[in-house]
Amino acid sequence: MDGLRRADAGDPGLESSELGQIEIAVRAAGAGAVAGMAAGLVWGGIGGRIAMRILFLTSDDRVRGLTSDDGFEIGQFSAATVFLLVGTSVLGAIGGVAYGLLRRYLRGRLWLVTLAVALAAAVVGGGTFVEAEGIDFRLLEPLWLAIGLFVLLPGAWGASVAITTDRFWKKGNRTFNLEPLGSVRPVSWGASLMAWAVLVAIFIAGIVELLSDIDQLT
Repeated sequence: MDGLRRADAGDPGLESSELGQIEIAVRAAGAGAVAGMAAGLVWGGIGGRIAMRILFLTSDDRVRGLTSDDGFEIGQFSAATVFLLVGTSVLGAIGGVAYGLLRRYLRGRLWLVTLAVALAAAVVGGGTFVEAEGIDFRLLEPLWLAIGLFVLLPGAWGASVAITTDRFWKKGNRTFNLEPLGSVRPVSWGASLMAWAVLVAIFIAGIVELLSDIDQLT
């Protein structure tokens, strides 16, 4: 155990060991999962229901009583909302795990990492939630507000996860046994460039899907 602790602290001989790397990854994934689950509950679950309520109030009366693409009665809070809260928490945790595993390789200042993750999450989430073939974005008005809200919410999720996970790393965290990120030997620039390339690829795929849906809706 002492060897593993020294590995996390940045010992050149032990930090690069396979076991040390796996332990760091597991701890980082756990931190990301908790951050992602909490953000998913707040922004995806609670925020999503509030957004639908706002759009219910700004839309024509014809949406009253209709069932949304996700299977919920538009504008109404019901027992089904519990399933939404659970679902968004689980999805948030999964996304948080992915971010936790990627974070150590994203060399750069926190504001840059946060902005990049927020933009990637915004367009991927927007491309997922904005469905041109469903009824939500064809009936809810105004369209710009409907699209904007469901791009903003996943973007807020991404920013929250990035900031929260970095707080675990910055000061160290007893729950996850995370040493401060600065005490772990930095990854190579090559590995960092690959991580940034993955994030950029995710952003490009998300924005292509989102723009395609917007084009069909307009």
